[in-house]
Amino acid sequence: MKRTLLASGLVGILMAGTGVPSMAVSDRGTTSLPGTGAKVEVNAWQCNAYADKCSFKTSTKTTKGGGKYKVSKITNTATVKANGWQATLSLSPSGTQVSENTRQVSWTNQNSWIADISGIADPGGSMNTSITTCSDGGAFKSGVKAFASACAND
Repeated sequence: MKRTLLASGLVGILMAGTGVPSMAVSDRGTTSLPGTGAKVEVNAWQCNAYADKCSFKTSTKTTKGGGKYKVSKITNTATVKANGWQATLSLSPSGTQVSENTRQVSWTNQNSWIADISGIADPGGSMNTSITTCSDGGAFKSGVKAFASACAND
């Protein structure tokens, strides 16, 4: 039995060392798309245990009655921030540098129900403690629009 526990612990350490999330944290925000009966749902996910790099994913979706709902335009912006004293951040995909410790990546789809982004965050700096991933999204159809936000923090 001790060997099994040791092997499981070793696998967990190896996974954390390579940046593969052993667990994830997430957040979700929703709002109604006026006059359509549809919902706009925004999600943010990120790893919560890492040794070097942390994976992240954000999405904006439109649904109606539990199914996909196509809109004219759907957007998603991922904002990833390294939190800590003198924190820095590099991101893949690189996105736009907002500050030394914050990057943004945006995606827009036409005539679709989803816009999503995923990547790898590489925090640096002295005493870096955590990463925050936020997702801001919007949907547009027949002259109406709606926006929602979500933030995941380990």
